[in-house]
Amino acid sequence: MAHDYSSINVFFYPETVALIGASGKPGAFSHEMLRNLVTRFKGKVYAVNPKYKEILGVPSYPSILDIPDPVDLAVIAVRAQRVPQALEEAGKKGVRGAIIVAGGFAEAGEEGERLQEAVVSIAKRYGVRIVGPNCIGVYNAVNGLDTFFLPPEKMRRPPKGYIAVVSQSGAYLTTMMDWLSSEGVGIVKAINIGNKADVDEAEIIGYYASQEFVRAIMVYMEGVSPGRGRALVEAVRRARDNGKKVVVLKGGKTSYGARAAKSHTAALAGDYAVFSSILREAGAVVAETPTEFVDIAKALSFMGHLEPRGRRVLVVTNAGGPGVLATDELSRRGLVLPQTPQDAVEELSKLLPPIVALGNPVDLTGQASDEDYQLVLEKLAGRSEFDSLLVIAPVQPATMTIRVADIIADTVWRVKKPATVMTIGADYGELVKEYLDSRGIPAYPLPDRAAYSLWALIEASKPLCSIARPGNPPSGAVDLVEKALKEGRNKLLEHEALELLEHYGVPVAPYCLARTPAEAFACAEKIASNKLVAKIVSPDIIHKSDVGGVLLGVDPAKAREAYDTVIRRVRTQAPDARIVGVLFQAEAPKGVEVIVGSKRDEGFGPIVVYGMGGILVELLRDFSIGLAPTSRCRALEMIKETKSSRLLEGYRGSERKDIESLAEAITRISRIAAEIDSVREVDVNPIMVYEKGVLAVDARVIIA
Repeated sequence: MAHDYSSINVFFYPETVALIGASGKPGAFSHEMLRNLVTRFKGKVYAVNPKYKEILGVPSYPSILDIPDPVDLAVIAVRAQRVPQALEEAGKKGVRGAIIVAGGFAEAGEEGERLQEAVVSIAKRYGVRIVGPNCIGVYNAVNGLDTFFLPPEKMRRPPKGYIAVVSQSGAYLTTMMDWLSSEGVGIVKAINIGNKADVDEAEIIGYYASQEFVRAIMVYMEGVSPGRGRALVEAVRRARDNGKKVVVLKGGKTSYGARAAKSHTAALAGDYAVFSSILREAGAVVAETPTEFVDIAKALSFMGHLEPRGRRVLVVTNAGGPGVLATDELSRRGLVLPQTPQDAVEELSKLLPPIVALGNPVDLTGQASDEDYQLVLEKLAGRSEFDSLLVIAPVQPATMTIRVADIIADTVWRVKKPATVMTIGADYGELVKEYLDSRGIPAYPLPDRAAYSLWALIEASKPLCSIARPGNPPSGAVDLVEKALKEGRNKLLEHEALELLEHYGVPVAPYCLARTPAEAFACAEKIASNKLVAKIVSPDIIHKSDVGGVLLGVDPAKAREAYDTVIRRVRTQAPDARIVGVLFQAEAPKGVEVIVGSKRDEGFGPIVVYGMGGILVELLRDFSIGLAPTSRCRALEMIKETKSSRLLEGYRGSERKDIESLAEAITRISRIAAEIDSVREVDVNPIMVYEKGVLAVDARVIIA
């Protein structure tokens, strides 16, 4: 659904700004904010402070209500307790947007939370959009709007460029701006959203997605607000659809980091595995470190408008070790280095010294000259066998000069393929790096940084699976859940869980519930299997094996005895447990065991988890996560994302398993929690995967 982002525009393109709480004392935060506004902003600026009639040549008024002109944007730089009154007056003035600088709100505890709720209530009453509280506001390189309280001699402002930034942390935003400036990377807009009491990342990303000159969007966040995960996904998808690349860095990955994030911005950090998986599914590049974050943003800013055709990389180097390290990093990230075509090898071997290795990487050795680079790049860079280029060109050897920078840049823009460069070499190396950066070729001092930045250029353009939407749940499935809820239960009994899977078309190993010994015999005849499993059914027992509630390898002719044995064991070991009966199930043939689960995440809502069955999913942490419901395309991706997918593809001569049927089962299971609100968690473990077909064996369903 289309979103109206016009209200966000007031934070970047106001005609009139009023700084409430402006100080006349040099060095004070609000004085520096006013100085930055006066120095750069092309619109009108007013100060609000009853102590002064003028500050820095700007008229100052006792109240925003006294300003003679209409005011678009109010920057509120007063103590937290005074913010409600200041916002009330701004609302009466007709202000459309307010940046609240002060801390002491939700990040400070219960009293601060109540104060933040009061501020939001006032804003809604007057239709005022809020950025903050606990933030430093916005920077716009186009019109000079700069509400940061840091003077230019202490924080560099990057030149105008193609990056737009949104950060939950003000301090990290200023760190990034200083760093980007030192790298010669320009930005167009930046905003710090602090506690995001109103405007959040999703809205800002959606707004940036509509901006013509934005190539890349940098997002630093510490948590997804409850219920806003889907909006974040939609915003990232909107950006991708509009040709904008999104790179995300999350703070609060660990339990200690999450605790720090909560105390910092009142954010819920959430589970990082869920966050990173869902953002990648949406089309974002997820950076793991601050260095990666800035390096990748630089690459996307310079080359994000070039669409790579594939994942095949040509590496050219004059340094063996850096070439090996770059190759390792490229391979680890899933890129491939095809061998240099034989015809090119034969041609180049006649023109280059025999010491040169002409495979891929092409290693020109430490004796390489600028001319050697020119020769190789002319012959190979444009070939269809390669989709992108990584050039390692330290200028430390005496045979190298800074002219290599021109050769590389001319080649890249001639063939129009994504490229990154690693170079180093004291003053010469700095000149080469600066020149390449100035021509839009991202250059780095280390091989791994050049490699993962190239990966990001390709990752940011990969095709995306479509987002599946919930449908209408089967009526039988809804009836099953509602019946359990009416009986006051918070989970389905095992036979009900299996029946729920059947309503959704998931193949299930044949089963039958016996409530008496006589029914046990009837169940055995109905299932008609050579071997049965007998399992206790009780709303009070979670781990059946712990109380003797599971019997394997049951002879169908002895179903009555099996029934009696299971009941007797459970009554001995769990005398207070309520017993519904014994579930008889056909013993499933041996296959590859996998697990498929679905649950509700506080930020993103229903999600689906896939991994190897049994203990491997927890022991090896080899699993994949997606939004629920999931599309068939995404289900196949999830399977391939796990290392253990090789077991399904036919490992060491074994038969390939039915991956297509498994993907279909994942999509069907993912629909359950997405379509039935009362279902909180689904755990199907194991699902047996065969050469043909799949079979669900055990299931647990939590309801609320």
